[in-house]
Amino acid sequence: MAAKGIDAEVDYYDLLGIQITSTEKEITKAYRVKALAVHPDKNPSPDAGMSPYIEAYEVLKDVQAKAAYDKLYRARLDRKKKQMEMDSKRRKAQEELESRENAAKRTKTDLSEAEAQYKKELARLREEGAKRRQEDWKTEEVVPEMPETTELDCALKIKWKRKKHAFTEESIKELLNTIGKVDTIAFSEKKKGSALVVFKTVVDAHAIMTNKDTNQSLALFESIDWATGKEPAIVGRLNADYQKQQAARQAHYANDTRQTIPTGKPLFSAGSQSSFFRNISASAIKLSSNGPKLSDKDYETITLMQLRNSEREKTLRKLKEGGQ
Repeated sequence: MAAKGIDAEVDYYDLLGIQITSTEKEITKAYRVKALAVHPDKNPSPDAGMSPYIEAYEVLKDVQAKAAYDKLYRARLDRKKKQMEMDSKRRKAQEELESRENAAKRTKTDLSEAEAQYKKELARLREEGAKRRQEDWKTEEVVPEMPETTELDCALKIKWKRKKHAFTEESIKELLNTIGKVDTIAFSEKKKGSALVVFKTVVDAHAIMTNKDTNQSLALFESIDWATGKEPAIVGRLNADYQKQQAARQAHYANDTRQTIPTGKPLFSAGSQSSFFRNISASAIKLSSNGPKLSDKDYETITLMQLRNSEREKTLRKLKEGGQ
């Protein structure tokens, strides 16, 4: 008896409890088992009907009808599979979005705390600097002025592998601005794969130099160096002053066994591991009676650079802890 019709939304195989690969003999056997179970003589329940099983049997026992149904059946299974895959991708995308949002919130909180900490320390340094200048105003000592910063002091040379990276001015500026604010970028016409980057301040350029070995974004560049081939005079001067202050403090405490003689690397050394608070505390930058005097602007430069070094130390510690 030919099938009256095919309902592609009904799973005939599931209805009879068989697979799509079942033989005609297995289909007939499965139908008879179901028919006995729902036959009115065996099951008087009004919900037990023969119609669905008869329809399934008539479709699956007919070769042409079965072929047509199987085609629709497989197409329906493919749609379900694709739908499940799409749902899985949506869930994954949602989870990734939530993860990025949480990371952004944590970063914003950290930056706010660091900024508040910086402002607090800067205010304290300015107040102490003002008191110190009032105490020293009577001295007639001639103090060398702090070196002036030039445009070259704010410039860095960067190089990259052209075959690996196709940088543009905008892409470089976007990458570097997350660490130090860029003013202008000039690509070298003779040496391809290199450029001169001028930053807004020497502090911005110094931030790049102190982060070049720990920041993953900066690892895209083959090399980063000062445009002049050496650190700016102001950085060298402040480092030298810091070493003099350390020597003076050691001499002061040499005869007092109760005091711990402070030691440390240069104030602005790229490899400095000293902590933020220890380096910018009043005792660490206090000038001797014969030492040079720093202006409010100099103290601000010190604090900004030390804040950069503090951020770098945290990054190094995280990298070290992650490798253990």
